[in-house]
Amino acid sequence: MTSMNNVNLEKGTVNIVEYNQTEAGLAVLREKYSTLPDINTPDGYEFHKAGIKELTTLRTSLEAARKREKEPHLQAGRIIDDEAKRITAELVKLENPMKDAKKEYDDRVERERQERIARLQVKVDAIKAMPGQVRGQSSQAIADMIDRVGEIDAAHDFYDLTKEAIAARQSALDELAQMLTDRQAFEAAEEERKKAEAESNKKAQELAAEQEENRRLREQLAALQQPAPAQTAEPVKTEQPAEVVAAKPAAAPVPATTTSKAKADNRQWRAVVTDKSALIAAIAAGYGTEDLLVVDQAALDSLANDKRNALELPGVIAQPVPATHAA
Repeated sequence: MTSMNNVNLEKGTVNIVEYNQTEAGLAVLREKYSTLPDINTPDGYEFHKAGIKELTTLRTSLEAARKREKEPHLQAGRIIDDEAKRITAELVKLENPMKDAKKEYDDRVERERQERIARLQVKVDAIKAMPGQVRGQSSQAIADMIDRVGEIDAAHDFYDLTKEAIAARQSALDELAQMLTDRQAFEAAEEERKKAEAESNKKAQELAAEQEENRRLREQLAALQQPAPAQTAEPVKTEQPAEVVAAKPAAAPVPATTTSKAKADNRQWRAVVTDKSALIAAIAAGYGTEDLLVVDQAALDSLANDKRNALELPGVIAQPVPATHAA
């Protein structure tokens, strides 16, 4: 039986009798079997057969020596391993309570961290959702939301999710800024539309009022021109409206000699109504014809072009048409 003293771990050598004997005989064996005879001859065949037997015996003897020499080392290893296991078990008994306590603590800390992250994630998601709360609302509401988002301290209040909170805050501000720009443009356009609509409604109302006034005046004129019903009693004298101006007597005809010397006036004339009530009263009093309604500008213009300066119709004056409009 060998011992660990026979093994040199530093050099990687071993001092075992069988090993040494075999090693010493290797030189002889190399010389003996370096050149092999022809196996096809009887002597050559016997040489190969004897060589195999010799080498097999040496090899099996070496293997038996190896196992024999190694067994004490294996036994020592088992003893070493068993002792290490025993000591390890004692150490584990002392270690496990501390490991269990540490694991419980670490699990609790991690659980609390995950719960904190979950709560912070809710706050981060709330920041992301803030633009949606004012989408479609007024520019003032969007501006107020921008102030609210700007007041969020993402750099200090979000701990594990600081990076995510800063990104969410900036994204929300960018989205709100674009929403504000778009909303302000929309509101400006809507204001212009309302102004245009109000102006259009105003003109329509003015036109409707003018049309209603013309209708009312036509009805008044028609009523004034209706013949009075026959009466047996003395007719009631109808007072002429105060604003009606008595028709001036017709101007004396101009002598032919004077007219022939005057330059011919080929200008076009038009009638300008200056007092509708006076005109209606005059027509009712017999100073005009039924055709001279307030709304019949063509009939008035025809009369003005015929009479010119001689036009004597209350509420109406005659004016020459400027050269630029005469054509």
